[in-house]
Amino acid sequence: MNKFVVKIMLKLNLRMLQLFCLWLLLTMMTHSQAFIEPEEEQRQIFEQLKSLSLDELIEVEIFNPESGLATRKIQKLTKTAAALFVITQDDIRRAGITHLAEALRMVPGMQVARWDTHQWAISARGFNEQWASKLLVMIDGRTVYSPMRSEVNWDTQDLLMEDVERIEVIRGPGASLWGANAVNGIINIITKSTQSTQGNLVTTYVGQGEERAIVGMRHGGKVGKQGHYRVYGKFYEHDTFIDAQGQEHDNGWEMKRGGFRLDWEESSRDTMSLQGNIYDGFAQQSVQKEARQQTEMTGINLLAHWQRDLTNGDITLQTYYDLSQRKDASYDEDRGIYDIDFQHRWEVSERHEFLWGLGFRYSHDHIDSLPPLNYTPQKRQDTLFSAFAQSEFKIPLDDGDENSENGEWQDLRLILGSKFEQNDYTGFEFQPTARLLWNKSDRHILWSAISRAVRTPSRTDSDFSLNTEVPNMRFLIQGNPELQSEVLLAYELGYRFNLINHFLLDMSLFYNDYDKLRTSETIDFKPFPPPAVLILKGDNQMEGEVYGLEIATHWQVNKAWKLIGTYSYLDMQLHRKATSNDANAELSEGNTPHHQASLRSLFDLSNNLEGDIALYYVDNVSTQNVSHYTRFDVRLGWQPQPSLQLSLGVRNLFDNQHHEFGTGERGISFNEVQRAFYMQLKYHF
Repeated sequence: MNKFVVKIMLKLNLRMLQLFCLWLLLTMMTHSQAFIEPEEEQRQIFEQLKSLSLDELIEVEIFNPESGLATRKIQKLTKTAAALFVITQDDIRRAGITHLAEALRMVPGMQVARWDTHQWAISARGFNEQWASKLLVMIDGRTVYSPMRSEVNWDTQDLLMEDVERIEVIRGPGASLWGANAVNGIINIITKSTQSTQGNLVTTYVGQGEERAIVGMRHGGKVGKQGHYRVYGKFYEHDTFIDAQGQEHDNGWEMKRGGFRLDWEESSRDTMSLQGNIYDGFAQQSVQKEARQQTEMTGINLLAHWQRDLTNGDITLQTYYDLSQRKDASYDEDRGIYDIDFQHRWEVSERHEFLWGLGFRYSHDHIDSLPPLNYTPQKRQDTLFSAFAQSEFKIPLDDGDENSENGEWQDLRLILGSKFEQNDYTGFEFQPTARLLWNKSDRHILWSAISRAVRTPSRTDSDFSLNTEVPNMRFLIQGNPELQSEVLLAYELGYRFNLINHFLLDMSLFYNDYDKLRTSETIDFKPFPPPAVLILKGDNQMEGEVYGLEIATHWQVNKAWKLIGTYSYLDMQLHRKATSNDANAELSEGNTPHHQASLRSLFDLSNNLEGDIALYYVDNVSTQNVSHYTRFDVRLGWQPQPSLQLSLGVRNLFDNQHHEFGTGERGISFNEVQRAFYMQLKYHF
């Protein structure tokens, strides 16, 4: 661990390190009360809490948000041994976010790049690409990670943004609880309960440069004495993008969706929820010259959730069915996924909690492809069986007297667990973790973790072939049914410093060691008869290391002004094995920027007027020919009455357009993100 920390610090840009040290020194000087004795520290915390109003007590939760992603139970940030960041509904509203993918720019350690009107390259801690394959994404626990290419189709993952309660993001592996493909990060989008969305909502949005028009409607009501429901509809139309020369392309995007949710209490111990969504839309993809591609997307999903509270714990059962159809220029994909998940949380004693669960997933697809692309077989059915177990031990560091100087304020938590899976591609997989968390008075928190995670092969990795020809050369690219899982061994170290209602510093260091990374190997070359034929096949002939630093700060300057800053540094070192001949494999090192930073200022100008500013910086992305860029967003919000909100905003204020990802390969145009203007109106009644 010491070796990798030193390595990270040596790799850090000297200037950035100097600036950070200066900032940290000033922070410590400003908040010198952090260095007082433990007894006096606890007394001051108690006095602070006593002096807070109800509104101020609510603000405290902003600095210690709740999440269930790290341990499959709701707990505070100060009790979480993982690199957690929570995006709240207020963050979404004040940033003018209109799509889930765009909200992730706020998270340190996340790489978010838009390469078309409806497509993003999104990853955590490296390996970003057009179809990033090491990020698990869920909506209310429903997995939206696609088995087709191990990617997330962000153009179909959308909601009425006002229905989102929070977005929980963990950078780093979470496979010990969530399974294969939770390698570099996990995202869970949590929607609001129906009880908190009663009445009616109408929202309209008009803009230029990005979203052209958005119309959303929602109605919430009661069912009997213990039930609540809501229904919603949304229409989304996106403007076209332009290339570096300012030429507009026919690459618009349009989506229609609707859905419902029903929550009710079956008894004092049982709560149930049923929700469903349906969507339909299309997107144009510009290609060079006069050709044009169109992608059509339709889908429907249904999810049911049941929870029973027990004397010493709880049990939950969740099941869903997700049916989707995607028609692209080169293939038509019909897919259905059925999933059921059970878990039991048992508080064995005051110092021991045990969590276990079982899961089953069934996926079936039918892929019709057009030359030169081919999937064999066209139809496939896959099953996944899983089980997990986790124990959390609270280890007191004193005599256990809660009223003593230390007491419950100084305890050590040890978390041990693993997930076990049986899949149809690679067979048996195990993914363990060991985590430690030391919590000293909820003001200083230290945590560390060692975890193993795997990324199993996708349908494309295993079953596809591409037969294409260029002048004097023909390429045959084949999948490999014998591919093994990519393997990650991750080391993490984190620190949090929390001043109640004033300041939060959250830092994490990580070192990721990868093995069996995917490569494309030349297995045969036939120069005669012309044209020459080059045959390539997928393999696991690369390894590598990724290491970095992530920082997030929240500072409540005063009642009216809040600042949120983030910074991340990342370096990738990939190495082909001696048996590999894939000359391009290591190029993915350059798909991820070394430095990223953001600063958001949320200012209440008056009781009904808000002024918000967001600044994002992204370093060079060399492999994608992307120069560093800075994005500056401004929003003005006005609430003339409690039921009415009006927002005016500009994105990318100081830059007409900029390039974020993609090199124009395979005929896809070089799209650039433009300056965008918008106006949004929300009416509750």
